[in-house]
Amino acid sequence: MRNPSLPALTALFVSAAAGAQTTPVQVPYTVQTQPGARSGGGTVYDVALWVNPVNPGASRLITADVNNGLFTYALDGGELQSVTEGTSASVDVVSGFPGVAGTSQSLVLSANPTLTGLVPYVMDATADAGLTRLSPTTAPLDVGVSYGTVRMTRGADGSFQAFGGLASGGLRQFALTPTDGGVTATPLRDIPAGLVMGLVVDRSQGAVYVAQQGQGLYRYAAAADAGVAGTQVVAIADGGLSSVGRLALYETSSTDGYIVASDPNANAFVVFDRRTLGRVGAFRVVPQDGGTDAVEQSRGLVAYSGSLGKAFPEGLFAAIDGMSSSTQGDNLKLTSWGNVARAFTPPLAIAQPQADGGSEDGGTDGGPRDGGGGVVVLPGDDNPIGGGGAVSDDSGCGCTSAPVSSVAMLGLLGMALRGRRRHG
Repeated sequence: MRNPSLPALTALFVSAAAGAQTTPVQVPYTVQTQPGARSGGGTVYDVALWVNPVNPGASRLITADVNNGLFTYALDGGELQSVTEGTSASVDVVSGFPGVAGTSQSLVLSANPTLTGLVPYVMDATADAGLTRLSPTTAPLDVGVSYGTVRMTRGADGSFQAFGGLASGGLRQFALTPTDGGVTATPLRDIPAGLVMGLVVDRSQGAVYVAQQGQGLYRYAAAADAGVAGTQVVAIADGGLSSVGRLALYETSSTDGYIVASDPNANAFVVFDRRTLGRVGAFRVVPQDGGTDAVEQSRGLVAYSGSLGKAFPEGLFAAIDGMSSSTQGDNLKLTSWGNVARAFTPPLAIAQPQADGGSEDGGTDGGPRDGGGGVVVLPGDDNPIGGGGAVSDDSGCGCTSAPVSSVAMLGLLGMALRGRRRHG
């Protein structure tokens, strides 16, 4: 048999590697929320997930409404709470923040344009109210400065930090320090980025990814002493991005997973490989019945790889629908990450593949670190949960994926190299 030429195989390999799905695949949602009466529409700008450490199935989604404040939802879509002391442009949550008497708590930060600063809250799993103001008589953090985006993380030394996208442009990094039951914020550096539409911190990789309006996706070092230079990962109009909004990180191990970017103009979500930063493909979130209430103009998203009870044993993807025909305004659309993964060919990795539909209590083994009540839950063949073979790797993650084509191409490339050596 005549071996293919090396140039031909190289071209074929590059073509296969670049052959990420260009047309967005369709992913059905299984739950949507029915928010109560609101002032205005198209005003929900962000969403965060609080994971209940005792019962993951009782976790909550927190939305930031730039007209109305903060709202919390159960995973079945029911609205639980509203916090209307000012408005909110962005929200994030981090667990394990030190509280009084050696306790730990889940710290929530809201970028509040009304109070002009970052307002701290705590989420209490045992309290009926759930979300309560931390040090309610204390001024917001960095008072007098307006933020459009906020994300929290842990530093390499275990310290708590926050990144805030300034409403006027640029990115500010803080150290968060517990003080007498409250928290203080100490500025560490200002990064001269453009207008920040979204950001996500990849703690294990020491990176901050920033979505800059009209520019694209950039990568910065997360360490405060690393300088302010960034690298453009993908520009607008490249990598399938027509616009860029919020970002999310889906982790399958300490190094693998995906960065998901909202593309509001395309009503789609673009997936990038976490390790290579190459484009994998894109997807849209649509109704199961073929109706018209798909996610449009989404400004916020959550991608979580841990099990969240019976409804979401394979993790969660949630997105803000900025033009929901079901509610005549904004709402959240929720689906299993397994539904997202299996919509692709080959499928994306699933950190928590389930063959039995999940455990009663949701379980926490192997889960990652944090990140009206109309309900539509349609189990069965149209909402597959589980399935697919688990592929083990040295990370300890049983991840469902099928990278067969890449392996085959590498084998063919090796054949060509051997052929060249024989004829050399």
